[in-house]
Amino acid sequence: MRFHPRRLVGLCLVLMCAPCLAGTDASGISCVTDDMGRKVCASGVPRRVVSLAPSLTETVFYLGVQDRLVGRTARCNRPAAASKIPQVGAYLHPDLERIISLNPDLVLATKPGLREEIVERLTALGIPVFVEDCKSVDDVCFLMERLGRLFHRELEATSAIEDIQRRRRVLKERLEGLPRPTVLFAVGVKPLVVAGGQSFLGALIREAGGVNIAEDIAIPYARFSFEEVIKKDPEYILILDKECKQQECVDHLKRYPTLRAVRYEKVESLDADLVARPAPAVIEALELIAKTLHPHAQEMRALNR
Repeated sequence: MRFHPRRLVGLCLVLMCAPCLAGTDASGISCVTDDMGRKVCASGVPRRVVSLAPSLTETVFYLGVQDRLVGRTARCNRPAAASKIPQVGAYLHPDLERIISLNPDLVLATKPGLREEIVERLTALGIPVFVEDCKSVDDVCFLMERLGRLFHRELEATSAIEDIQRRRRVLKERLEGLPRPTVLFAVGVKPLVVAGGQSFLGALIREAGGVNIAEDIAIPYARFSFEEVIKKDPEYILILDKECKQQECVDHLKRYPTLRAVRYEKVESLDADLVARPAPAVIEALELIAKTLHPHAQEMRALNR
């Protein structure tokens, strides 16, 4: 049997990183460290999993263990098959008693917006809770490594990571030497809330060849004044489509006709479910933003052909 060299490298990396990612003892208990620095252990392969974040639901599907999902939030809508899984409430307000009633052996959650009492109560009941806090493509890859370990799907996780890293290398090569346009990424328009340099979207802007005019704000997402936008005058304004209808946002921005992005029709609405989720499809989000910021580059139009 022949093995592709890159796949061998990927397998070696997983094996080398195993001590720092997790351990499996003789009883089959697998442990990893989540993004809150907590040791999370699963006895055997988790069979009753509740996901409290769309990105984590997508990751579970990507690893091929969607049959283990017994609960998800109302916002967990990708892939379409996720809609068949029972809901445990809203994304930011899951029903704790409903989660407990499902008798999960693992709960997956995301740190932004997570209520501490949920983690504390579930942990007190002996239910393992894994919390992620991804802020970059590298973080997403590390997340997949750890979930691959917990679900005994190391090969699937490695394959996904290899594909992401390969496409990142291609993207980096094609962005080399291109101008870096200035960008404002609005996650809300009324009031204006923007993605800063410490946010997941901020990391995507940098890697996609853009310069974030809100790079230096102190927190990941913050209120921003239109006066400051006018002063910095970005070449592009990106908007998440679920935060407001595109035309509504454009009409609001037309109140500022001196902005280059408005004047040259470079206000772009992007799929929030794709772009804002730290999930395996992050590479598609990165490529989409790069194509949006570099629409005239032949190399960008050729991506994924």
